[in-house]
Amino acid sequence: MAFVGEDIVRQRELLEFDQRRADVVMIGSQVVYGSVGLSAAIPVMHNESLRVVAVPTVVLSSMPRYASSHRQPMSDQWLSDTLKDLVDLGIIDEVSTISTGYFASASQVQVVAKWLQGIRETHPHVRIVVDPVMGDSDVGIYVADDIATAICQDLCPLATGIIPNAFEFAHMAGDSESLFGPFGEWIIITSASETAGTTITRIITRDTVREIASATVDTTVKGAGDVYAAALIAALHKDFSLIDAATHASNTVRAGLQTKAL
Repeated sequence: MAFVGEDIVRQRELLEFDQRRADVVMIGSQVVYGSVGLSAAIPVMHNESLRVVAVPTVVLSSMPRYASSHRQPMSDQWLSDTLKDLVDLGIIDEVSTISTGYFASASQVQVVAKWLQGIRETHPHVRIVVDPVMGDSDVGIYVADDIATAICQDLCPLATGIIPNAFEFAHMAGDSESLFGPFGEWIIITSASETAGTTITRIITRDTVREIASATVDTTVKGAGDVYAAALIAALHKDFSLIDAATHASNTVRAGLQTKAL
């Protein structure tokens, strides 16, 4: 028997083992083995006692840096249907934040952007955070040009906040004013600069620019940006100020890099 409307809440009570309210929807890549994308973010959310609803754009056996790695992108139809289902299930009525990460195709970006346009109309209070995953200084751009273009043109204008690394920020525009859409409140540039053993995170709002300095941790591991985004979103969900949330996220990343665990 299928339930609709208000009855869906009752159906969830009858069927679901975990009946906690959802806190965050996260859209991005997932690996079977490894700590990148959703696979890095979800443990952070769990450590913060948040319930995350994860929507994969692509599932990989491991990160592509390994010689043996295979991937299966989710189809546009599956992605569209899944996002619609989250609305029908009442999940979007519960969450504070929807975040996006890696996309396997430009058409996936467009599917999510179209869905988020609807969310902006029906749930204007929901925070939308875009991690514009495109590349990094050590490897350059690792997504197709049309994906990067779609993120900038279709997704970022819908965002409350954007979290590029320094390389991505320079590739996107290099000008914060051009990245603020009508809903934009802040941009956080991770690893904005590094000097004398210090890493700077730059926090830009429409009115101010602030910086957080932290000790640089020499590392080659991947997934730090995903951990940062998750910790930031968790702190904002708990009503931290933006500067305190960014500080918490930086501390979470540094602690993880030092202990080599999430």
